[in-house]
Amino acid sequence: MVEVGPVLVDHRERDSTIPEALTDAGLDVRMTDLPVGDYVLGVGLAVERKGPADLGASIRDGRIFDQAVRLQSAFPQAVLMIEGEPHGIAEDAWRGAVCRLIEDGFTVLHSLDAEDSAAWIVRLAKRARRTGPTARTEGPRRAPRHPSAQAEVMLSVVPGISGTMARSLLAAYGSLAGVAEAAPDGLRRHPGIGRVRATRLAEALHGAYVAPVDRDPEPGRPAPGTRRPRRWVLVGPDPRAEPESFDRRAIALLALRSAARGTQLIDSLTGEVLEADADLGPD
Repeated sequence: MVEVGPVLVDHRERDSTIPEALTDAGLDVRMTDLPVGDYVLGVGLAVERKGPADLGASIRDGRIFDQAVRLQSAFPQAVLMIEGEPHGIAEDAWRGAVCRLIEDGFTVLHSLDAEDSAAWIVRLAKRARRTGPTARTEGPRRAPRHPSAQAEVMLSVVPGISGTMARSLLAAYGSLAGVAEAAPDGLRRHPGIGRVRATRLAEALHGAYVAPVDRDPEPGRPAPGTRRPRRWVLVGPDPRAEPESFDRRAIALLALRSAARGTQLIDSLTGEVLEADADLGPD
């Protein structure tokens, strides 16, 4: 079993019954300001919860699709939790929006109520702790030697295209050139490829090259020179004490070094946790 730190819960969820239910289930729950998502269950897994009123409103103003892109940009696994029956929107409209999210690679779960949502989140969090690493593994990676494996890697770097999907596309269209020729309209007939994925593939395979200094910021990421929407939260061993929040990692690490044993520093975006008594190494 691998521990990946506490469950991070956005402050906007404070009034719901879910954080208390997670605590009752034995999870270490920490309230914080999350730039994206409502619940971060590990380095690679986050949940966005939509209640009956919020889902309809976010579909009508298009906010839900922007949230989906930002969540997918920050986490390899992004889950949309639909709670109850949506209010103020036609059934065909919200079901169509959900189908679009599924086509674009978003995982959707439908819960009966807040209690059912809590049960889903508890299960997801416990599975994340059993299977997820505490931090991303960095290091040199050997490039594949076979040309077909190289083609799979080339396609799989496109957001929303997994290794399995890359192999499926190459098997269907024969080569990278065949995939490029079919993009974007022809690809939408391929299982699992919706409008967004087809567009991303077309942009990667046909788009004109733009130098790094001239590129627009990626969705969900700040423009160069602006502060990242990220906080580091210092949580002491006393649960009654108010957590401290920092917008610079270096300052947060200094505070952690002088903190009491058992204090944790939590990255509010990724969920990475550092302990006060751990070897922090150089900044």
